[in-house]
Amino acid sequence: MATFPQSLSLSASHTWAAGVVIAGLVTWYLASNTNEAKARRAGAVLGPGPKRALLVGNLFNFPKGRWYEAFTQWAHEYGDLVYIDVAGLPMVILNSLEAIHELTDKRMNIHSNRPNPTLVCDIMGYSFFLPFLQPDKDFTEQRRLFQKAIGPRVVHEYDSFVQQGCSELLQRLDGFSGEPLKALVKTVGDVLTRMAYGEYFFVHHGQEAIQKNVQGLELLSSASAKLWLVDVIPALRYIPAWFPGATFKRVGNQGRIYADAIRYWSFDQVKAALSAGITDESITSKYLDEGGISESTVRDAMSAMYGAGVDTTTSTLAHFLFCITLYPNWQKRIQGEMDRVLGRGNTPTIDDIPKLTMLNAFVRETLRWLPVAPLGLPHPSLLHTYSPIPGFVLRDPRIWGKDSEDFNPNRFLPEHNPSVDELPDVWSIPFGFGRRICPGRHLAQRTLLFYAAAMLSSYEVLPYEEEHLMPNWPFEDAVIRSVSVRLQSLSLTPVETCISLPLHIQATCMK
Repeated sequence: MATFPQSLSLSASHTWAAGVVIAGLVTWYLASNTNEAKARRAGAVLGPGPKRALLVGNLFNFPKGRWYEAFTQWAHEYGDLVYIDVAGLPMVILNSLEAIHELTDKRMNIHSNRPNPTLVCDIMGYSFFLPFLQPDKDFTEQRRLFQKAIGPRVVHEYDSFVQQGCSELLQRLDGFSGEPLKALVKTVGDVLTRMAYGEYFFVHHGQEAIQKNVQGLELLSSASAKLWLVDVIPALRYIPAWFPGATFKRVGNQGRIYADAIRYWSFDQVKAALSAGITDESITSKYLDEGGISESTVRDAMSAMYGAGVDTTTSTLAHFLFCITLYPNWQKRIQGEMDRVLGRGNTPTIDDIPKLTMLNAFVRETLRWLPVAPLGLPHPSLLHTYSPIPGFVLRDPRIWGKDSEDFNPNRFLPEHNPSVDELPDVWSIPFGFGRRICPGRHLAQRTLLFYAAAMLSSYEVLPYEEEHLMPNWPFEDAVIRSVSVRLQSLSLTPVETCISLPLHIQATCMK
């Protein structure tokens, strides 16, 4: 009869050897299933990019901050398509307008998705936000609502809101001292709140709603400009907030409070007022009354209207003021044009804007030279995440010429550039691509040009004495970037008014 040993014992050396074998097998399996290995088996070649480590790829040399600066440097080093792999998450950074259009326009059916970052979408709760929605029914319905409400054919219907905001902005700047960005946020925030929810809501709840939006969006913008470990390893979302190193969880929990307030609170206030028979002009009341669009779509679209509109519009206006201060000769030229076209001391109307060719050229150059969202937003597909970089495209010398790094509005004036009609549309590139292009860009364009003209028709913008402004003034590290500016103004008079800015300001009147 066969006998078996009662037990088998392994020596320490045997245990160590077994561990090495198992670790080797695991390493071999993981290495053979990396994106690079899969590409080799398929006979494909991954694009150039920064050196990748075994298994973790670019996890340790991916920038911890200042992504735009790092991506721009990679563009110069590696070309139009830069491939990176963050622990198995592949991304292709696009630095060519041709490549961006190829993917986002011609192949929009497979390149119109959005990533679902665990922190922002799942923990903070911003998955309802239009910029983060996948191209599904909710996405289509929200864009349809915006097209009906503020599309190019109907956007003029809300000119009264824009004009009221302009009057309030000029009053705020009279005798004002501080950062103009705050006055701009207040103005644009008031306008969009009135448009979305109505005057009754604005009077009774507007400032509280704006505060909730400002706080929530500041946290969202800063969180979106960082790579969080929980986005690489989503299972980490389940660890408690008190766990060491769980900063993301505490940020996420605070973000959830803001997201819920932005999504539900304002809408519920308007809905309660409508139930009580209190109605006034607003997009919310109009489409709740008309029907045809679901209540949840109206609610979520209006919450996105403030978030997507205020930061981008106010930051662009701040950039305009920065540029007009940095290049005072252009300020004099634009104000001279206004004197000839409108008459000195007259504030332009919205209908006057197309007549101001120099102003239009200057604002377009501001959008090109200092885009507020130079990184854009990623477009995932089944294979990779494609990330168009509008900031690089807007300074690409192949498109804009050898002086692409310089601020030069003449490039948009036909008398200085006979090829101006061949340039890309700068009212499009900073607002996204393909199916994901911002549906509020027509309202933004109308507001930006009108407010820029109104400010220059009423004020002269000057830097503080002995303040040396530089073109490469530092930006805060966020998805929506803005210069930090301080402003001081003198009293408003019918003809002679002054605002001086930025940074530390002193004013002198126009003569």
